[in-house]
Amino acid sequence: MTPHFLKPRTEPLELTLLKLLRSRFVLPEETNNYYLSKLKGYVGECYLDSLLATLTSNSLILCDLLFEQNNTTFQIDTLLLSQKTIYLFEVKNLEGDYYIKNGDWFRKSTGKAITNPVHQLKRCETLLRSLLHSRNIKMEIEPYLVFTNPLFTLYHAPLDLCAYFPGQLNSLLKKLTEAPFDLNGSHQRLGQFLLSRHVYDSPYGRLPEYRYDDLQKGVTCRKCMSLNVTVTRYTTICNACGHTEQNTSSILHAAKDLKLLFPDRLLNVHALDHWCDHLYHRKVIQQVLGTNYNLIKKGKYSYYL
Repeated sequence: MTPHFLKPRTEPLELTLLKLLRSRFVLPEETNNYYLSKLKGYVGECYLDSLLATLTSNSLILCDLLFEQNNTTFQIDTLLLSQKTIYLFEVKNLEGDYYIKNGDWFRKSTGKAITNPVHQLKRCETLLRSLLHSRNIKMEIEPYLVFTNPLFTLYHAPLDLCAYFPGQLNSLLKKLTEAPFDLNGSHQRLGQFLLSRHVYDSPYGRLPEYRYDDLQKGVTCRKCMSLNVTVTRYTTICNACGHTEQNTSSILHAAKDLKLLFPDRLLNVHALDHWCDHLYHRKVIQQVLGTNYNLIKKGKYSYYL
């Protein structure tokens, strides 16, 4: 038996967009710091996913959920459904030394307060409980903070803190392994209900202002996001990290990037050729678009969808 990721984790669209923008123009410092923080959090969440994937149970796992309840939105990193319990995990990939004083959390190096993760966890637990109550679903919820970074240390933590630290993650897996996982149709229905209540949040309004003409043109390396590439007859080679990719694949990625950053911009051979900074033959671009998109014929205004 292995766990089933009913909702696997994918890279958040906001993170993808910020990564694409960052490769083509200089982000404002505040936005760049926000991007790095989001990226670090995503890495921590993926690490927990990799640990949960090793469980030998038929548990149901849902990742990166966004709910709206009582006119309030709340985000949950990971839910794991067992036979009798819903495990709620708030993942933190904090690095460095922190301490707790009078119930508040502080970074040791600066003495500055940080958002209390316990409050975040309790808020999610309360709203999730309300969401389940609205469907008369009665299951125990066990909420935990999960700290994934081995370079994290927390001083003055209370003994009853609902948290697992980096050195305790094996204990978490052991606890979950020993939990009963005889799931039935009601658990599947619960998972589907949670999926149905997941809401989509468009990140475009939170992005820094950007214009097409302000972005550097070219093709980004899919491994390191560098625009410093060399194109040969069949491959695109990154001069920064050495990653090599087939030209057709690089062109397709470039098309997807263009549509992500500019959803309202028509996709055609001319537009993609300009976006790629004329690195490829237009016939190759036309072939890639024709293979992967549908051509909407409108004479000289034809485009791909």
